[in-house]
Amino acid sequence: MGTESASGSSLPFSGKLTAIAIGAVLISLTSTVPYLTLLNAFFFSGVFLAGMAAIYYAVINYQVRLSFSEAFLLGSFSGLAGGMLSETISYLLVVLTGYRPGTESLTLLLDWASGMAAGKPELAEQMRVLAEMEALALAPVQLTFADLLTGMFLAAMFYAPVAGLGGIFMVFRLKRKAAKSRKTS
Repeated sequence: MGTESASGSSLPFSGKLTAIAIGAVLISLTSTVPYLTLLNAFFFSGVFLAGMAAIYYAVINYQVRLSFSEAFLLGSFSGLAGGMLSETISYLLVVLTGYRPGTESLTLLLDWASGMAAGKPELAEQMRVLAEMEALALAPVQLTFADLLTGMFLAAMFYAPVAGLGGIFMVFRLKRKAAKSRKTS
């Protein structure tokens, strides 16, 4: 805090790139791998964890102290890169194979909701709407390059701040752990 340099962190550029790449790969995995996509169904927790992992890697491997703003920026860059990478992978999967990442997770969540609503006639209208949503989600699509760019923009817009918050949380946890260890020694 008071001892941190004003000129920026001492994390080398290669360390920043590697941390961003780790976060981007983890975001891509939690956004495209079947059933791992469920992590992101709960408040983008897969993206949050990817931001945490990127910062953890940078701090532990390079033994640097990052400020909260540096952690947010580095985590945000990993979210930006991860959003763009996952959208590109998803686009290629849809265009080349017809597979849409996340459909099995959506089906699983809708089946779970249907099981919860079974025998409750007051939820019949909501279940009808969910069934229509599932049919729309599973229908074949034709994507254009503009769809890819729009998806990249939207994913980056949502993933960057969430991964940045994950980075802040990891710095907070590491600083708290370091303070505890100093007190006990």
